[in-house]
Amino acid sequence: MPKTPLNITVDKEVLKDFKRLCKEMDIKISTKINTLIKEWIKENGK
Repeated sequence: MPKTPLNITVDKEVLKDFKRLCKEMDIKISTKINTLIKEWIKENGK
């Protein structure tokens, strides 16, 4: 599946915590965001 660059705006503290957690869990940030979006779509319909 092709990838598309994405610009989003989030609170600084949220991003800081998210980056820290991804680093601690050795998860690539873009991969985790992609997974979270897929899960949200699955839960909320297409």
